[in-house]
Amino acid sequence: MPHSTYGQLPIPRLTPQLLSLVKTGEVYSLGVDFHEGMLTPGAVMKSYSIAPHLRHSDPSTIDPAAPAAEVIRMSIHVGTHIDALCHIAEKQDASGNPDPNGEPRIYAAAGETIPSSQSASSAGQRHLSIEQMPPIVTRGVLLDVAALKGVDMLPPATVVNADDILAAQARQGTEIGADTAVLVRTGSIARLQAGDPAYRDAQTGLDLSAAQCLVEQGMTLVGADNMAVEAMPPYDHSVHRFLLVHSGITHIENLNLDELAAARCYEFLLIIAPLKLTGATGSWVNPLAIA
Repeated sequence: MPHSTYGQLPIPRLTPQLLSLVKTGEVYSLGVDFHEGMLTPGAVMKSYSIAPHLRHSDPSTIDPAAPAAEVIRMSIHVGTHIDALCHIAEKQDASGNPDPNGEPRIYAAAGETIPSSQSASSAGQRHLSIEQMPPIVTRGVLLDVAALKGVDMLPPATVVNADDILAAQARQGTEIGADTAVLVRTGSIARLQAGDPAYRDAQTGLDLSAAQCLVEQGMTLVGADNMAVEAMPPYDHSVHRFLLVHSGITHIENLNLDELAAARCYEFLLIIAPLKLTGATGSWVNPLAIA
């Protein structure tokens, strides 16, 4: 399938090959519930809050109808969301090597980056911001690493490496191949639902070798049931930098993959429609897996 102009995402097209992934028609919602006080990546990210803006009992100009509406305030990178390619920059020296004192640069095209200073304004991001991301209609696979290890949930701060990825594939008989979205289950989503700060502070997720292994097999989108896809600490975002800045491959974070795993549904049609939030670095989503 040809790629869109948005990184490695394929041009959205419902092909006979994709339709053939639908065997039972079962639809799985992979998003989490948003609620007051839900965990965020840190204090700089604002959690979900909701305030009534209009109540059914308020005076109405559309009597006898009585409307209600609300205002919701929340940072983009909270709850189930997809990262725009402009979300993370890498500070680089003049030769393109990572350098804490270097210039922040973001993905432009395969093997190319641009200074992030050229891509932002008071109205937000202009380069590869989320409204430019196409709808996603692609083959998805689930890699249940928790099941591989014989547990419902991996311990906090567990690192999932390339060997784990290959072992999970072998256990399930799962091939990745070109233009495949890979969703990795660690079981950690239960910690988010419980408000456990370990979900934020001791994240179980991919290391760089796992990300590289997936890209080598043709992966064009990655997601996980943790807050950052990758393991943290450390906090240098090495997987984010490798995928977003260097590979043009974006992330879906805070997925609920437990229902898919319980059904042993390892291959499906994946549909994601990012919101057209002009200038934003991501979008809240409710991905659908159709098996």
